[in-house]
Amino acid sequence: MGSAVIYEFNGFRLDPANRLLIRNGKEQPLPGRAFDVLLMLLQSPGDLLTKEELLTQVWKGSFVEESNLTVAISTLRRALDEDPHDRRYIHTVARRGYRFVADVQILANVREKIQRSTTANEEPAAPVLPPIEDATLEPPSAPRQELPTVSDASTLKIHRWRLPTIVAGFLLTALLIGFWLLLSRPKPIHSLAVLPLYVDNKAGETGASEDQVVLLAITDGLISRLDTELVVRPTSAVLRYSPSLETRTGFMDPLAAGHEQDVDAVLTGSVENSSEQMTLKLRLLRVRDGKTLWQESFAARPNHISQLEQDAGDATATVLHRFGAMASPKKLVQSTSNHNDAPAYQLYLRGRYFWNLRTVDGLSKSAEYFKRAIAIDPNYAPAYAGLADSYALAASLFVMPGKSANVEARSAALSAIQLDPTLAEPHTSLGLIYLYIDWNLPAAEREFERSIQLNPNYVMAHYWYALDLAALGRFPQAMYEIHLTEKLDPLSLTVGTHAATIEYLAKDYAGAKRDLQRVLELDPNFARARARLGMVELATGDNKAAIAELTKALELCGDDDPWIEGLLGYALARSGNPDGAKHMLDQLRRRSTAHYVPSNSPGLVLLGLGRRQEAIAAFSEAVQDHSTTMVVAKVDPTLDSLRGDPAFEALLTHIKH
Repeated sequence: MGSAVIYEFNGFRLDPANRLLIRNGKEQPLPGRAFDVLLMLLQSPGDLLTKEELLTQVWKGSFVEESNLTVAISTLRRALDEDPHDRRYIHTVARRGYRFVADVQILANVREKIQRSTTANEEPAAPVLPPIEDATLEPPSAPRQELPTVSDASTLKIHRWRLPTIVAGFLLTALLIGFWLLLSRPKPIHSLAVLPLYVDNKAGETGASEDQVVLLAITDGLISRLDTELVVRPTSAVLRYSPSLETRTGFMDPLAAGHEQDVDAVLTGSVENSSEQMTLKLRLLRVRDGKTLWQESFAARPNHISQLEQDAGDATATVLHRFGAMASPKKLVQSTSNHNDAPAYQLYLRGRYFWNLRTVDGLSKSAEYFKRAIAIDPNYAPAYAGLADSYALAASLFVMPGKSANVEARSAALSAIQLDPTLAEPHTSLGLIYLYIDWNLPAAEREFERSIQLNPNYVMAHYWYALDLAALGRFPQAMYEIHLTEKLDPLSLTVGTHAATIEYLAKDYAGAKRDLQRVLELDPNFARARARLGMVELATGDNKAAIAELTKALELCGDDDPWIEGLLGYALARSGNPDGAKHMLDQLRRRSTAHYVPSNSPGLVLLGLGRRQEAIAAFSEAVQDHSTTMVVAKVDPTLDSLRGDPAFEALLTHIKH
């Protein structure tokens, strides 16, 4: 009998038992192989199914090529009426396979349930007894059968059960041995946290120094080498465990950190410096029992930091491979002008350190370090990638206008890709440029997918790809990407707030509020989460709660965030406090004479005051300036009151979908 379940998604119903695909009550003809491919995808919604898995299962025992699968997927897309620019159901993972991204409901097959119920309630048929033979029909010469004696009967019984008992005993023994081997075999390592390295200059005395900047950057390099095949917590997640530069404290028990990060193992290490060499000591700990799985020392001359990092990364990957992690280090393109790369590489490391701080001052310093590294070595691809990241992130955080960030960021990203096409980071930066500066959402999608193909565990690629998909209105797929990001960095306040932002854009206000409350449980003073919660309260009509959250968020920022000021002015106007809103508007205009203020901030206040045409004019300036918040204008609930206005709709044509 066929499958006992039915799969439903977005008006479609797949009935495996009867080999039917039904859409809104009408049968959709589907070839057999395409039907089987769809069934496999629905049986594992959200999971990546490789091309090899699909070919092996659907075309069992047949010699087929990848083109057969491509044809089947194409047939499915037509049957599901999937737009080429809106992959609502089947998401292609370049060179790897496919995943089903829409929500799937699994229902019991009613027909089979009824059939089984009827069968169960039927009365069992009476047993058929053999006929009683007439003794007179037995031939007279037939020998009489003697009944066995008690002793014979016991022997017969013993012989009858001996073989099954032996077989059962053998199977039980084999099962126990297999179970023991399974328990004794070490569990594979699927996730890892690389804790920041620390300085160990004297026996028994550990602490941080100015070298901690470089050591944290080396930690970032180890993470980058290991996270292409293994889930490794990103640098932003482990920054909290870095020793304090001022107090030489802040060390955390590595096992406690491993439990907090919810990983299978942690890699911890220290560095001893001398005038002649730098020695790196690494230790791999299993989190569940604290067992040391591996430890090793690596030495190099002080100006050979990259070689030290590469040796340590290669050795760590080899060990992790032995524990089932299947990790292999990513080979970086070496500097062509100086293989010891003391000046360029150390400047690059410092740049990465400040970039990971994700602050206004940190981004400014990171850009300067990357520029200095490029000046020393114009062929050093990672430095170009870092520079592109710095400018792209500066635009997204309103540190500088998108138009100003465009030229530097784009040039640096393209240079990095040309010098080293295997780097995932510059493709994400280029995608961010397409998203926030060009507003070319399909081009951004291609770059994010390319970055994920090069490094499936690169957090920032999934992070920005989720927003790109949300701006396109493809919310189920956007939520899938942001949930992947949360798995890679489960404690990130920024990622949690980003997830709530996407739910807000999808008008899932209950989900957004729930996620924001989780973030604020971790850190009640996280200003971005407070601001997003204020937006959710506005959308649900609680203006008083919105004003309270936005006021708190502005206080946490030191009264210096034009985006939050614009939202607060909008909320004050909505609550019937026009004077308070006008005060915020004047404050924004004064600030714009000395600092960058995106035009959509005063535009929001004007919108709240009911001055629609002035608001649209301000949003028009934001479009000309390529203000980053305008990229989601087509789906932003805050702007719903302007929809249908010809002047506003004309602005939206600048965003390519």
